[in-house]
Amino acid sequence: MIISRLIPKGSKTFKQINKRIDTYHLFISNNYVLNLLGVWTVTVAGYAFLIGQIDRYSYWSWNGFPECLIKIILSTALFYLLFKQGIIKLTEKRLNYINILYNSSFYFLCFIIGTLRFSSFEISFLGYVPYLSFIFAGSLIYEYKVSYDTENDNWLLDSWDNKVQYMLASILLMAISVVLGFILDDPIISTVSIVSVFFPIVTLIWPNHIRHIKRLQFYPLFTFSMFVCVRAPWFFLFLFLLFFTIRSINYLKYGVVYPSFGVHLEEVSTDV
Repeated sequence: MIISRLIPKGSKTFKQINKRIDTYHLFISNNYVLNLLGVWTVTVAGYAFLIGQIDRYSYWSWNGFPECLIKIILSTALFYLLFKQGIIKLTEKRLNYINILYNSSFYFLCFIIGTLRFSSFEISFLGYVPYLSFIFAGSLIYEYKVSYDTENDNWLLDSWDNKVQYMLASILLMAISVVLGFILDDPIISTVSIVSVFFPIVTLIWPNHIRHIKRLQFYPLFTFSMFVCVRAPWFFLFLFLLFFTIRSINYLKYGVVYPSFGVHLEEVSTDV
């Protein structure tokens, strides 16, 4: 990361900024700003799905930005409203199946918001199914709670409980998305799913290690967002600003680049 080279951890500049960064870090933590990556991605995915229904070969179009911006704002407002009402849960503890269902339903609702259009247009509701399946798979993936131990400078995992059940369910749901996406001629969800399915497979069959969970929770969402940008390229600017703002604040607070494309092989996990 560029900022880690410009402002090395332990340098005088780093220490000076570190003393003043708490306000910004508390803001992104208390307001769950990182979760907006998922909220925005599934919303714009809905819009990309709508565009694909209108024109299968529509790519790299900068049209529709104002329309989709309204949808992003609506999904964001709904995210904070439902969180405040306790309908969706954002916690460091594992959720029960009902809460997982509620959270998944919310993200699917964001996808539906992305597909809405005031003008009359017949949309194939069967095409929603592979996205619904992928969203539910993602909800299971994020049930593994990763945290950073500042004292020992490593990453910890809350528990490996239900690893087999969650990974098998995620693999099955992603496989459904692959098959249905292919049958329905949806290149975005079929490709995203077939790339993403290997991450829960690796997590399932390889020995327990936190690096598998970190990749599992990063690359499927990253892949999804990048393929969505193929039909809505302006969305990349949103992702870039949000992603690197969060990374920069986390680095200046902890000296750790997170979220990150890479993981360190020496990272360890705690099974509790």
